[in-house]
Amino acid sequence: MSKRVLAVMALFTCAAAPLLQGAAPAAPLGEIIGDAIYVNCEYRMAAQFPKDPKIRDITYRDGVRTAPARQFYYDRPAGQLSVTIARITGGPGVDKQVIENAADTLRKRGQVRFDAFVYYDDEKSAQLPGRQLQVALPDGHILNGSVYMADHRLYVTEALATANDLEALMFSQSVSMIDERGTDLDTNPVNVSTSAVGTSAGLPNRQYDCSRQFRPARK
Repeated sequence: MSKRVLAVMALFTCAAAPLLQGAAPAAPLGEIIGDAIYVNCEYRMAAQFPKDPKIRDITYRDGVRTAPARQFYYDRPAGQLSVTIARITGGPGVDKQVIENAADTLRKRGQVRFDAFVYYDDEKSAQLPGRQLQVALPDGHILNGSVYMADHRLYVTEALATANDLEALMFSQSVSMIDERGTDLDTNPVNVSTSAVGTSAGLPNRQYDCSRQFRPARK
C-alpha cells in the first residue's frame, strides 16, 4: 500500500531503523508470492503477519451506520497487528467520506504525527484513494495505520509498534488489496514519483496464491 509513503512513516517511527522497502516484492504475472504472506482471497486481502492471524467477525460502525466486518489480527508483546475489512453497501464502491470517517477514528486515539492523503495505485487515475497515518498513543505505542476502500470493502490496517519495531513496519508495508484471483489491485504505474531505480513501477501486478490461506507452522 503506497510503499513510498510508508517509507516516510518508517522514518517517523524509528529514526535508528533502516529504511524498509515493500515486504512483498513485485513479480511477473503468474509467479506466485506465497510462503511468508497470509492470503485470503475471499476477503480480498494479503499481508505479512508474523504467523497466521486469528480471525473474528465484528460490527463496524460508521457514525449511525453499521456494517459486517471481519478482523484478521495477531497479538504480540510489542503490540497487536490487524487488518479489519468491512463490507459497506448502499453507497459508492469507493466512498471518500467513509474513508475519512475511519481515518478520523484513528486520529482520535492519540497525537497525530503523520497524516497523508494517498492513492493505492496511481494518483492520476484517482480510483483508490486512502489515508495513511501515524499516531502516538497515550501508552507509549506508535500506531501505524492506513485506510483504503475498493469495491465496497473498507480496509483499516493498524500496527501497534514500539521503537525500532521492524516487524510492525514490515507488516504495515505488506498489506495488499487483491481481487478474487489473488491479483494485487496495484498496477505498478510508471510516473515521476514511482519510477526510481529499485521500485516496482512498470512491472505486472503482484500475484498471490489463494490456496495459501494457512501456512505450515514455523519452527
